[in-house]
Amino acid sequence: MIETYVVPGTNIVSMSVEGSISAPEFDNALAVFKQAIDEHGSIRVLERIGALGMPPVPWSRFWADIRFGFAHLGDISHVAVVSDHRWISAWVGMLGPLLKPEVQMFSLEEEDKARKWLETAT
Repeated sequence: MIETYVVPGTNIVSMSVEGSISAPEFDNALAVFKQAIDEHGSIRVLERIGALGMPPVPWSRFWADIRFGFAHLGDISHVAVVSDHRWISAWVGMLGPLLKPEVQMFSLEEEDKARKWLETAT
């Protein structure tokens, strides 16, 4: 399941992933991101990742996910990844420096700290 919404009064898109994501949920999440980008120009992302199903993104949407990510990397200024998965932390550590958005990793218990980081990021 994926829940995605724009935090009212901000350019922060909050996304929470738990288990597997259905194709309609994925499409809805992309629509929320696209609408926020259209409205604000640049967005910040809070990505909370709990327990994941496999695959977390439906195979039918895998390439759409990659295309959207590359098309909109310049539209995302900051990403706070909140998760206790070690492999996600390693992935963020490896890829974060290569991406245009500033990316920081936080544990699940640091979610409030991640939100504050996004709210004050310049």
